[in-house]
Amino acid sequence: MKLTKTLLFVVAVLAGGMGLQAQDLHNSLFYMNPLHMNPAFSGAFEGTYRIGGIYRDQARAAIGSSAYSTPAIFVDVPIIMIGKRNWLGGGALIFQDVAGDGKLKSTGLQLSAAFHYSMDKKSKNILSIGAQYGRIARSFDFSDFCDGETIMDNDIVPCSEISQNSGIDNLFGSGGGGGGGGGGGGNNNEKTTDYTDINAGIMLKSKVNKKTDFNIGFSVRHITSPGRDYNFGSSNEGLKTRFIAHAQLSNKINDKWSVTPELYFTNIGPSSQFQVHGWAGYMLKPEKNIRLSMGLGYRSSDAGQVLFGIDYGDLKAAIAYDLTLSDLNNVNSYQGGFELSVYYIGKIFKKPDVKPAILCPYL
Repeated sequence: MKLTKTLLFVVAVLAGGMGLQAQDLHNSLFYMNPLHMNPAFSGAFEGTYRIGGIYRDQARAAIGSSAYSTPAIFVDVPIIMIGKRNWLGGGALIFQDVAGDGKLKSTGLQLSAAFHYSMDKKSKNILSIGAQYGRIARSFDFSDFCDGETIMDNDIVPCSEISQNSGIDNLFGSGGGGGGGGGGGGNNNEKTTDYTDINAGIMLKSKVNKKTDFNIGFSVRHITSPGRDYNFGSSNEGLKTRFIAHAQLSNKINDKWSVTPELYFTNIGPSSQFQVHGWAGYMLKPEKNIRLSMGLGYRSSDAGQVLFGIDYGDLKAAIAYDLTLSDLNNVNSYQGGFELSVYYIGKIFKKPDVKPAILCPYL
């Protein structure tokens, strides 16, 4: 356990003090967390409102209760029509990412808006442009690492000095306080900060025919590239700009079967990641719009994925399980991350205002 905590501590320090870019949020079910993937998805659906959530649990087989967990919830709505076929959408995303023994925590609230432009009279091609603004709070608790006189048993910082900001700052480089806090919070063993996060994206949705439609998009996250505010006030390099590209094609083979391939690519700093999914859907009960979906996926140099989903009317749910294919499988016995997601599209129809007609039988 001491060795495990030591390794986790090193990862946490790298993530917080040296700007480890791979720590940014990611999902296997990326299309089930649309506002995080691309703010252009805000209000991009047929309905009155959409509300959903996704939960990711990772590395539990290796580190037990200190596993990485990431819950997120979102809501978005088409706000107002602009002209006959264009509209403005808005949304909100709340997430929290907790990592390892030191509980390196990132909590965010992000608001988004998107303009959806109909490129033809039948609205078969929709171009969407979105932007997102939010604040992210980060914290790290050192108390879990103080099992003896010093952290990591090599005199990096005596545990007796952890309650002093100077001792904590030595781990994160010079610079003292920063961001929205920089120093310890209410807990003297805790380091806190917060920063502004600005994101933007563009997307094209197209209905090719009655059986085929697709969407393709591109987004840029962390446009402001937060530095000292991200790194707990240190002078080290901050969070770099992240680029995301995604594409999805839905094709109905017949009245029962459909196939949906999905692609996802992201780059942040020196790190890149590529994912591909292949879904097969079967319409179980057309009268109730009950559809079962099964699929397989792959994340480059990391994991294979087993996918399952169900549509029940306007409710959509999906689960994903990652099978580790990298050298990390020697530690977690191929047991990677697990995700559970669901969203619901609500439809509120206005009652028709019918004016009563009086018929005269004598006319």
